[in-house]
Amino acid sequence: MNTSSTRVELWWNLEDSSAPSEEQRSLIRERLASRLDQAGWLRLTASGTRSQLRNREAATSRLATLLAQAVLPRKKRRATRPPATARHHRLEAKRQRGAIKQLRARVRPED
Repeated sequence: MNTSSTRVELWWNLEDSSAPSEEQRSLIRERLASRLDQAGWLRLTASGTRSQLRNREAATSRLATLLAQAVLPRKKRRATRPPATARHHRLEAKRQRGAIKQLRARVRPED
């Protein structure tokens, strides 16, 4: 099947676009760094359907979701501590491993 006639390439330039604010632009630049080229161009292709119109719609919707996810604020990480029981189990396991290794040691004759 010849999909080259229905394939769509969508090019979007981050630097020339007036849509995102400067703060959003820096977020997009940071989070989509692996997908942007040196000049700030983002390239998306769509060739999933046999209709060029549907491929164009798929590419534009993918661009919209990609940019929407890139500008979402990240959740702050809440610092947590391991529970006391987990700490206790870890230290107990270390003691047991140490005791096993102690038993493997060479026996020295007592004087």
